[in-house]
Amino acid sequence: METFLVLNGAEIDAPVDEQERLMLDLAAGWINRSDLTNWLSLHVKPPE
Repeated sequence: METFLVLNGAEIDAPVDEQERLMLDLAAGWINRSDLTNWLSLHVKPPE
């Protein structure tokens, strides 16, 4: 996901620890697609 964002000029604006926790929670099924989408909308900086 991060590679896709970088290739399109965007980047995640969150500490690495927070990003890792998000991915682990997603893999464990503790968050769903809607939660991921909401998190991304708050933490992805659009291309400039």
